[in-house]
Amino acid sequence: MGLKKAKLKTKNNYATFLFVPESQSTVRTFRMPFWFPRFTFFSIGALIVVSIVCMAGLAYLKYQQEASLEEIHRLASINGQQKGEIEKLMQSASTLQKQLEENSRMLEEVKKAVGIQTPSAAPDIQSDADTISSTGTGALTYDLLTYSKRADLTKDIRALETSFTSLGSGIAAQKQQIADSVKPIRAQVTYLLARPSIYPVAAAITCSFGNRKNPFTSRGSEFHRGIDFGAPYGATVSATGDGVVLFSGWHAGYGRVVILSHGYGLTTLYAHNSKLLVKQGDKVKKGSPISKVGNTGRSTGTHLHYEVKLNGKNVNPAKYLQ
Repeated sequence: MGLKKAKLKTKNNYATFLFVPESQSTVRTFRMPFWFPRFTFFSIGALIVVSIVCMAGLAYLKYQQEASLEEIHRLASINGQQKGEIEKLMQSASTLQKQLEENSRMLEEVKKAVGIQTPSAAPDIQSDADTISSTGTGALTYDLLTYSKRADLTKDIRALETSFTSLGSGIAAQKQQIADSVKPIRAQVTYLLARPSIYPVAAAITCSFGNRKNPFTSRGSEFHRGIDFGAPYGATVSATGDGVVLFSGWHAGYGRVVILSHGYGLTTLYAHNSKLLVKQGDKVKKGSPISKVGNTGRSTGTHLHYEVKLNGKNVNPAKYLQ
């Protein structure tokens, strides 16, 4: 359809466009205000500006999104490393607590072995471990599967702090307990070493402590102040406990004799020896040789006569022998 040139006429600030089709006689008109072209121009300009701003905003948001994703990946990596470190710390805390419990148990066994009773007021290391377990927040009872699924590790860190605080208290308590136990254990061990508890010679007891028939006359009775061991001539006689030689020499009735002081009011006597291996003032250890079995003094045959005195009074040596 062809168009003829529009005729423009002005009336009251309007422009009228006439459209005259070639094939039709009807003329069409379009009336437009003078300000409309400028409005259209500015509107299109504004739309272009808004579009540019929106595109810039979208580009910035996309950049921010990519930066955020990168930061999330970085934090996730750090988070994974922290979880690994937390797990190692939990395992270390568990190992440390088990060691504390084992140390405490061994200490009690040592004290029991040397005959020391644990006071009721002594620090209880196990109670610290029970406290950790009962709280449900200790590293030793913490659920690793639960913590590994969480991104927020605040509770895990607090749990570790609680556990290590409790373990720190346990270590301090155990250290004090050991320090308090060293002196009595050392004293008890010293006593046990000094206590005449081993056989002085590898032989059987042939005559016990107490009343017996007179071995020389076979008539009447006499009080036997020790025990006799039927050892062979020249057998080695050993100190039955740590001590100091009070006397080493000849004594009427006992022949060649050794007397040891063990402290704690205890002394031991070894009589009828054939040979003496120590002299007065020597320090001897439990089990060390001090003489040789013989038949000197008032004796009916080769043997070792052995006595124990407590605070100057003869006691049955058999109750000390292990």
